[in-house]
Amino acid sequence: MQGVKKICLSCRYFRLESVEHGICRVDKKSGTEYPVKQKDTDCLKWHDGGQQYFIRLGWIKAKAAASK
Repeated sequence: MQGVKKICLSCRYFRLESVEHGICRVDKKSGTEYPVKQKDTDCLKWHDGGQQYFIRLGWIKAKAAASK
């Protein structure tokens, strides 16, 4: 896909935990823990999340506005 940044925030397997980071549900550390990743990190296992990117951006904006 051209023009799409392959970052965690736009990945299907990324789940936001806070405004700055989340977890990657593709890789698991030893046991059952998912690795914590920054939202702007590039990923080799990236898979297009479609509309999820815009939903996450809205969630981040709402959290930032609520904290002011």
